[in-house]
Amino acid sequence: MKTIITLLVLASFAITVHSEQLSPSDLVEMNALKKAVDDAYTTWRSTTSSPERSKLHKAYQELEQTNVPQMFSLAQKEPESQPAFDVFLWIAMDKLALSTAFRSYQLQSLEYLTKYHSTNSTVGPLCSYLGSDWYEWWRKPFVDLLKSVVKNGSNPAARARAINELGRLDAVRSKQPVVDFLKSVVKNNSDRAIRAQAIYALGRLDADKSQTLALFEKIPLYSKNMTTNALAEWKTFGSSQQAAADAESEFNEVIANYSDCLDLRGLSSPKEEAPRLKELAEQNLFALKHLSLGKEAPEIEAEGVDGKKFKLSDSRGKVCVLTFWASWCGPCMQMVPEERALAQRMKGKPFCLIGVNGDPTLLDAKRAMEREQMTWPSFWNGKEGAKGPIAKAWNVKGWPTIYVMDAKGIIRFNGEAARNLNECVDELMKELAETSL
Repeated sequence: MKTIITLLVLASFAITVHSEQLSPSDLVEMNALKKAVDDAYTTWRSTTSSPERSKLHKAYQELEQTNVPQMFSLAQKEPESQPAFDVFLWIAMDKLALSTAFRSYQLQSLEYLTKYHSTNSTVGPLCSYLGSDWYEWWRKPFVDLLKSVVKNGSNPAARARAINELGRLDAVRSKQPVVDFLKSVVKNNSDRAIRAQAIYALGRLDADKSQTLALFEKIPLYSKNMTTNALAEWKTFGSSQQAAADAESEFNEVIANYSDCLDLRGLSSPKEEAPRLKELAEQNLFALKHLSLGKEAPEIEAEGVDGKKFKLSDSRGKVCVLTFWASWCGPCMQMVPEERALAQRMKGKPFCLIGVNGDPTLLDAKRAMEREQMTWPSFWNGKEGAKGPIAKAWNVKGWPTIYVMDAKGIIRFNGEAARNLNECVDELMKELAETSL
């Protein structure tokens, strides 16, 4: 922990000075540092043995902790250069940084990319990557580690370094480097496909921001455990309505003006044809208008796993849990005991549990339901499995996905807020009982 904090503080001093130029030896060192991390990552990913895999993953993480600060420091010498661009891009798309103290390097790399490289012809995949999760770019678990050092650390020097790093991270975050980079690409990049990707990414971020803020605004269960400081911070993010309006505008722009452009990240996968951004924007726009909190759930009319056709609207008048599941999905199957207990506890009450199964083979779904004693009905998503028509219409991106509707069919809980099923259902059952008096 001390090593990481020390490296971060050293980087905070280094960022203010970059008047040097990259020498040939700097380039050799930078490439070697990057290659070492890439090789360690490849070795870890290609290993199947569990004990060895765990050991290699640890080695990869430790190597990255050592090499990233050095790479970043070298790139700062000549941030406008192509070698520096390659390093900043690599760091910006580093998945490990999403959950470690290297997030600050990632955000600073985006600042350099905004300042010097938003016109580059190869930033399309980065634009796609950045349009994934609005909250993820603000949420930094490692902040808790630094705050713990400030509060509980016995070493005055370590506490001083942690205080300094917290201040630097707040300063970086206040500049919204992700949004700034995407907007700079839209404004300055001459490549039409890349501009389209950046606009779509902004729409994704705003749509996710709208959904996340709606949890904070509309669900007391979601915010009841927040600290006073966290609550104050959330209030500075604006409203879900404004974020939704921004997302709608951005998606409509993609649909109207960039209908022929492909998802650039999809082009990197030769296994399947990359989707058009227009189609993705339409799916996200539908979700924004019909699958958000407070919206009436869209109808589902399809055959169940048992072969009998039924409708989601048959559940009107009852509190309803709709869960997208599949036998190949570990987290889905881990939820089944809780769902089974919930269905049993609510037996005889105005409640229903309905599944949407994503198994491409109907027999697999039937066997799983029989084995796990899943007595509630499930729609079958068809032979395309996870990519079938119901999941596509409901814009399902991860399994399981859960929605909880009230007796009027209004979506009241989804995503993270729907994870505590018992608490969500109990609240709506209580509400239904009170309205029935």
